[in-house]
Amino acid sequence: MKLSVFLIATLLSFNSLASDYQSEIDDFFKLYQSGKVNEAVDSIYKTNKYVSSIPDQVKNVKTQLNALEGLVGEINNVGKIDAYFVGDNFVHVTYLVTYDRQPLRYEFQFFKVKQGWRVYSFSFDDALTNEITSLAREAALSSKK
Repeated sequence: MKLSVFLIATLLSFNSLASDYQSEIDDFFKLYQSGKVNEAVDSIYKTNKYVSSIPDQVKNVKTQLNALEGLVGEINNVGKIDAYFVGDNFVHVTYLVTYDRQPLRYEFQFFKVKQGWRVYSFSFDDALTNEITSLAREAALSSKK
């Protein structure tokens, strides 16, 4: 009985911590989709006080995200592709965001600290379609063997 209570308590505490990084990502996309790009970037970086030491890089991310709508159109869908855990202390979360013109990949990395999770890295790119093409070709070749 004590073991089952311990396991349940452990699972519940892990789930509450795990939702911290997910809620940060959810907040980012909520702000981003409503056109509040600068606030979205600030919100994703707010968990890491050390980001203030690289203001030029944060400004660059904001500039690039603000320019996206003119390049790729409006957002159509935001979908989580995967969350890759490294032990219990690091997670890499990948999203696919489709726009009018093309899809983009968004990646978030968080690591666990004493009180929840802290963002380690945030990035976005358009290389996902090239990687999907390579994987599809590999799969097609391996299925013919």
